[in-house]
Amino acid sequence: MRNFLIPAVLALAAPAAPALAQSEPGENAVHVAVGQQGRGYEKRGEEIAQRLGQRGHEVWIDNYEGSDAISLALCGDRATVGIMQIDAIYAREQEGCDLKTVGSYGDEYAFILFPPDSRMDELSDLDEDSRILVDTIGSGTELFWRTIVSIETGDHGNGSDWASAKPVHDLTLLARTLAEQGAIDAMLMVGVAGNEEVIGLLQDGWELGELYDKDINDMEFRGKSLYARETVEMEVPGHFFDEKNDAYVVPSYIVIGGGLQSADRKLYGDIVAASQ
Repeated sequence: MRNFLIPAVLALAAPAAPALAQSEPGENAVHVAVGQQGRGYEKRGEEIAQRLGQRGHEVWIDNYEGSDAISLALCGDRATVGIMQIDAIYAREQEGCDLKTVGSYGDEYAFILFPPDSRMDELSDLDEDSRILVDTIGSGTELFWRTIVSIETGDHGNGSDWASAKPVHDLTLLARTLAEQGAIDAMLMVGVAGNEEVIGLLQDGWELGELYDKDINDMEFRGKSLYARETVEMEVPGHFFDEKNDAYVVPSYIVIGGGLQSADRKLYGDIVAASQ
């Protein structure tokens, strides 16, 4: 994990790049938990941190692998506020951790991709002999995979063969190399529509497959579908067509621990204001 302080002088001069200003957080420091360096959660977390700094708080940015690790940090009192996918909130609630949503990050989408010349083109083609790249442990993509597998193998699923595919925990940036080596048969990705990694793979001949299972569709959380279905259109540079896919929507939120609202009303109010 990487963490750094948002100094007050920089917060007052936003926008500004975060920098190290002291070695250890103070007792009352606010910790903003975000994902991997250079990705969207980190940028939004820096904006929240700067706004909290303007309100007089000592604020640190803590980088984690992704939504799963962020939610565990929040439930373990290692973070004050974090950004995470809906399924991270769902997973922690099943474990008895109370989390409260205070702002919206926006929607991401789950995609499944297959290497060039693959005979597979949909989730249901996978079986126990298949290997699927799901990013590193603790990432949002890996969490999505574990969640849909748990749905399919749980009380409400029918145990389809795809749920027995072997997950490969490595960086999605290695997808091309792993496929060329025969180490993976498919890749899962949770990200914004048209993100550079997905577009780059499509340009290299990868196929955007069908990610669908009725049991996943039927799963509900807080009165609505955990993962809604939506047709996503992506423009692929250099091609005269649009790649279309009915993808699962994976919304993300800004979240705090459920007890903060009553424990520290001022900090709660400042976080809510900074998250809008």
